[in-house]
Amino acid sequence: MSSYDESQERFEEFLRTYKDDQGNLTYWTRVQQMSINEETSIPIDYQELISFDNVFLTLAAENPQKFIDIVNAALVSVLRVEDPDYISSLDTTVIKARITNYTDHIALRAIRSKHIGKLVHVSGIMMRASEVKPLLVQAMFQCRICDEKIPQTQEEGRYTEPARCPLCDKKTPMRLLPHESQFRDWQKVRIQESPDELPPGQMPRSVDIILEGEDIVDKSRPGDLVKVTGVLQTTPDFSRRGGKLATFNVFIEANGVEISEKEYEQLDLSEEDMKQIQEFSEDPYVHERIVASIAPSIQGHLSIKESIALLLFGGVGKTLPDGTRLRGKSNILLIGDPGTGKSQILKFVAGLAARGLYTSGKGTTAAGLTAAVIHDTESGAMTLEAGALVLSDQGIACIDEFDKMDSNDRTAIHEAMEQHTVSIAKAGIIATLNARTSILAAANPVYGRYNIAETPIKNTDLPFTILSRFDLIWIMIDTINEESDREIAQFILNMHQTKKPKSDTAMPPVTPIFLKKYIGYANRYVIPQLTVEAVEEIENFYVDFRKNAEGGDTVPITARQLESLVRLAEARAKMALRSQVTKEDAQAAVRLMYESLHMVALDRTTGKIDIDRLVSSMSADQRGSVNKIMSALHDLDPDGTSSVDRDVLVQKAVSMGLAKEKVEEMIDKLLTDGTLFAPRDGKIREAKR
Repeated sequence: MSSYDESQERFEEFLRTYKDDQGNLTYWTRVQQMSINEETSIPIDYQELISFDNVFLTLAAENPQKFIDIVNAALVSVLRVEDPDYISSLDTTVIKARITNYTDHIALRAIRSKHIGKLVHVSGIMMRASEVKPLLVQAMFQCRICDEKIPQTQEEGRYTEPARCPLCDKKTPMRLLPHESQFRDWQKVRIQESPDELPPGQMPRSVDIILEGEDIVDKSRPGDLVKVTGVLQTTPDFSRRGGKLATFNVFIEANGVEISEKEYEQLDLSEEDMKQIQEFSEDPYVHERIVASIAPSIQGHLSIKESIALLLFGGVGKTLPDGTRLRGKSNILLIGDPGTGKSQILKFVAGLAARGLYTSGKGTTAAGLTAAVIHDTESGAMTLEAGALVLSDQGIACIDEFDKMDSNDRTAIHEAMEQHTVSIAKAGIIATLNARTSILAAANPVYGRYNIAETPIKNTDLPFTILSRFDLIWIMIDTINEESDREIAQFILNMHQTKKPKSDTAMPPVTPIFLKKYIGYANRYVIPQLTVEAVEEIENFYVDFRKNAEGGDTVPITARQLESLVRLAEARAKMALRSQVTKEDAQAAVRLMYESLHMVALDRTTGKIDIDRLVSSMSADQRGSVNKIMSALHDLDPDGTSSVDRDVLVQKAVSMGLAKEKVEEMIDKLLTDGTLFAPRDGKIREAKR
C-alpha cells in the first residue's frame, strides 16, 4: 500500500511543481482553471511525467490500470484541497487525468496478443463513429415486493441486476431507478491505418476504440487523424449459434485522445533536416530541381510536372469576413493517349503526398469517394463511414480512369472540388465532413486517341461542370517524331539496363523522402502573401486576354481561372519558402495557364483561345455559324411546317457571309446532333420548333 501512496504523492507533487522550459507551472495553472472552464479532465504529457520521475515508467508498463487509477485519484485529491466547492458539486469518478504522448507507439497492424492489458498508443484515421449513448455505471434498483433500494455496480459494461433482494430474500425482477443511477457518456469509434503507413498491396487494418466521458466523446469526426492512448482489452467472439468461441476480438479502452488538426502533424523533422531544408530553399534553381524530382522515370512533360509540383505545395486557403471559404488547393486533369505515362505520374504523386490516396475510376463509387452510411450489426444503429476524399483531407486524391467512372458517381465530387466539404443526408444522418483535398485526375479519350479537331468535352465525354473545376487541364498526345521517339526509347531502355538516364534538365533531382519533408515544412510554416507586382501581373493578363476578344463572341478566360492563377502563384512562392508572392511567381503561373488554355481551348479555325471550346461542345465561332444557318432556315421556312432544299439553304447561308465548306460541315454536324433531320435525300427540316 505504501508504494501506492508514494506514487500518488509523487504525482500530486508533479501537478503542483512541474515547470516547462519557460518556467511556467503548466499543470498547476490548468488545475486552478478547471472550475472556471467547467472541465472534468486535464491532459498529462507522459514524456514530461517520466522526465519528472521515472518511477511511473515501470508502473505504466507493468500495471496500466493501477497507473491510471493513481493519476486520477491524485488529481481528485489535489482538487479537493485546491477547489473543495467544485469537487463537492461533481461526482469524483468523472474527474480524469488524460494521458497523451505515450512512448509505446504501436502500428495498428503490429497489435498482438502480448499487448493485451497493456497501455498502448496508436494513431490512424477515424473511419466511423457511433452515436453518443449513456452507459450505466452505478445502478440503483428497487425491489418490487418490499420497495428496498439496492445499489449495484455495473461491471465491464454489462447490465446486471441483483440475483435476489437482500431484505426480503425474494427472487424477483428489479425495477431500475434511472434518476438515482449514475450514467456516463459512451461512444464507439473505429480508426484505420493512415494511408501513408499502409504497405503497398495490403488491406488497411482497423481497431475499435471505446470512449468514455463527456470530455472525449464527440470531439472528433470521421476523416480526422487521431492519436489514442489506452488499454488494449478483449471481448470473446460469438459463433452463429450464440456460443462463445475461443478466439477474441480486441478493442482499446481510451484514456486520452488527441486530434491532429494539422496535416503534417506526424512530420518529424530533426535539426539536420531543418538545416538541409533551409539550404535547399536558398538554391537559385530550387524550382527546377523540384520539377526534375517529380516522376523522374517519365521522360519530358516539363510543364505538366511543374504544375504537379505546384499542386503538391498548394496555395493558401482563406476565410473571408462573411464566412465564405476560398480554397487554396488546386485540381489538375490529365487527358491523354494510352501509354503516355499518366498512371505512373498519379502513382508517384500518391506516394509522395502526405495523406495521398490512389483510386481507379471503374471500381470507385460515390459512397466510396465521399461517405457511406452503414448499418452497425452489433448495435443496430446507422453509422457514418468516411470515404476516400474525406480520408485524404489535407492531402491529394489521385483518381485514375476518371472517364470510366459512372456519371452519377462523378457528380458526387463536385462539392468536394469547389467547397472542400462532403455533405451527406442518408438514413436520418445529416452531416458535413471536411474534404480539403487536391484532386489529380487522369482520363483517356473516348475514341482511343485524342482528336485535336474536337473539343475536350467531345473527346472525354466529361461534362463542363466538372471540367471547369480543374485549374489546369493538360492534353498528352502521342505524336510520331523520329528524334523524340529515339530519345524516349533510349530513356526507357537505359532504365531497364539500370543505367542512369539523362535528366530532363541539368538539375540533379532530390530524393522523394527529402522532398516529402520539404513539402511538409512548406505547408506547415509558409503562408505567402500576394505583392502589388504579382497582383498587377495577374490582373493585366486577365484583362488583356479578355480585351482581345472584345466585340467578338469568344470568351477566352473566366473569373475561375483568375482564382486558379492566384493559387498557382502562391504555390510557387511556397516552393522557395518565400513569404511574398513575387512578379516571377505570377509570370510562371500565367505561363502555365496560357499553355494549358492553348492546349484545350484553341480554336484552330480562328487561331484564338476560346473558353467555350471547354465550356460547350461548340466553339463560339461554330456557334456563330450555327446561328446564321438556323436563321437562314427560319427565313426559308417561317412556320417550320415543310422541308427546305439543302442546296437552297447552303446558298442562303453563303449569302450571309459564310464559306460554303463551313456551311456544309456545320449542316452535317447539326444533322448528327439531331438539331436538324433529313426526311428524304436533299431535304432538311428542323427537329423541334
